[in-house]
Amino acid sequence: MYRGIFKMTKKQFGIIFTLMALIVCVGVLSMKLNERGLTDPTDLGAMLLENDTDEETMSTQDYFYNLRTKKAQSDDKIKSEMKAVTEDASASQEAKDIANNSLIQKAQLQEQESRVEMGIMNKGYEDAICMIDSNKVTVYVKVKDAPTTEETASLQQLVEDITTLSDIQIETKK
Repeated sequence: MYRGIFKMTKKQFGIIFTLMALIVCVGVLSMKLNERGLTDPTDLGAMLLENDTDEETMSTQDYFYNLRTKKAQSDDKIKSEMKAVTEDASASQEAKDIANNSLIQKAQLQEQESRVEMGIMNKGYEDAICMIDSNKVTVYVKVKDAPTTEETASLQQLVEDITTLSDIQIETKK
C-alpha cells in the first residue's frame, strides 16, 4: 500500500539529488561566510582568496584573479558598446558595420586568448592569462620556478603559432 508513494523515476531522483547537492553547497558556503562575517557582498572574491595562508601564493592568486576580472570587465564593456551601436536605429549603416566587425574581431581575439591560455596550462603551468591588443600579445604565466630559456622559447613559439603575431611579451609570476 505504501510502496506506490515512494516509487520515483530516475529523472525525479536525479532532480531531487541535484537539488540536495545544491542545498549542501549553499549551506557550506554560507557557513564559511558566517565564520568570517561578510559585511559587503562585493568583497566575496577577495574574502574567498583570503583563506590562503601562504602570502606569496595569495598575492599571485590575487594578481591573476584581479587581472582576469579586469580583462573580463573590459571585454564586456567593449562588446556592450559595439552591440549598442549595432542596435541603434539612428546610427549610420557604416557605423553599424564597423561595430559589427569589431564584435566579430573581439570574439576571434578572445578565442585566440583562450587557446593560448589552455595551451600554456597544457604544458604544466598552473595558470595563464593572455591579452591581445592590436598587434601585441601580453601573456602572464603563473610559475613555481623561473622558466628556462628553452621553456620561454617554447611559450613564445606557442603564442606566435596561435596568434600569428611576433610582438609577444611573456611575464612570469610566482
